[in-house]
Amino acid sequence: MKKLALLLLLITITFSCTQQTGNNVSHQVPYTEAQRYFIKNNINTDVVTFKKLTSQQEFDEVCGAATVMGPNGSPTKIDFTKSYAIALFSPLTNKKPILNITSLIKDDGNIVLSYTLKEGETLSYTTRAAKVLIVSKQYDGNISLNKL
Repeated sequence: MKKLALLLLLITITFSCTQQTGNNVSHQVPYTEAQRYFIKNNINTDVVTFKKLTSQQEFDEVCGAATVMGPNGSPTKIDFTKSYAIALFSPLTNKKPILNITSLIKDDGNIVLSYTLKEGETLSYTTRAAKVLIVSKQYDGNISLNKL
């Protein structure tokens, strides 16, 4: 019994003293999901893709404003001096696309955008799923996608 208790104590001490080395630390990146934008029809893709947009000119080439009536009808304002945008979008489809962002993390200087994409019922027209994320420039880095 004493040997078993001593063995458990040594194992506990060994694992509690293990240190993490290196800068391999990942953390959540805060973002705001922009509202009232769409991806322009001249943007074609066969797979889910993204564009990192760092200026109003770049943004206007990819996204259009979808203003509607009412108190929350204006598109979200983006200050490109402090932020950049990530436009994530799917190919055109006749099935209702459901795109969800699951996480945005910074890992070793790289930004990893994880998402899910599901197809719903068949539609009588084509559409695409799209999300526009606004991210502070302090979280800049190379972006990669991770489909879950």
